[in-house]
Amino acid sequence: MGYTTTAALVLHRTRYNDRYSIVHLYSREIGYVGTLVPESSSRRSAIREHLRPLAEVEVTLSQRAQRDLARIQEVHSLHPRHSVHINVAKGAQAIFLSEFLYRVLSATETADRELYDYIASSLVLWEGLTHGTANFHLCFLLTLLPYFGIAPELSEESCWGQGLYFSLQDQCYLPHRTAYCLTPEETLHLPLFLRMNYTTMAHFAYNRTQRGIILDYLLDYYRLHFHSFPPLKCLPILRQLTQG
Repeated sequence: MGYTTTAALVLHRTRYNDRYSIVHLYSREIGYVGTLVPESSSRRSAIREHLRPLAEVEVTLSQRAQRDLARIQEVHSLHPRHSVHINVAKGAQAIFLSEFLYRVLSATETADRELYDYIASSLVLWEGLTHGTANFHLCFLLTLLPYFGIAPELSEESCWGQGLYFSLQDQCYLPHRTAYCLTPEETLHLPLFLRMNYTTMAHFAYNRTQRGIILDYLLDYYRLHFHSFPPLKCLPILRQLTQG
């Protein structure tokens, strides 16, 4: 049996049976890992309190070579997320981000410390945000693309004026619209949107409908370029609770 102590982000919890749940983590040292957590006993109840979605924890894991699921021996909170309990918009984003990260990170096979550090630092920034929160999930999905090697690269064609369609699937400009294309108006706005970052995102004055359209395009883009990315079940909740 091997032991590993690592920082980890809590992604998702799945009920396994009457006695156990599977808590899905993305760790800095070993990447994605599923952990088997008992539903009973006072000690395990204390452990579960640390394992809320998007919390960052330090865990000591034990894992036998013939088992897929690890066991948590110790856990300590590093960055709990308090603001999600008092901010409706952040609460909706938390539901979305935890499912999104679970889907994209559970498909990764190896640890990536640079990716882990970026996600962890982004969530710390998100926890402390007092304005610009409405665009955070859009900015997060956008700025995460380079870490997976799928960021779009625009050419100077973006300056050619009206009439071009940007293809999310082929990552190029087309004179006619096919499946998964932006409209000419959206294509003209794309270079500006791609300059969004955590410093500037509060200045992008999108309304609720516009953010919904942009999010749909971003998720389509991930689905087109990322292996095994299913539709997210949480989207209706995000659309209902996110205001503005």
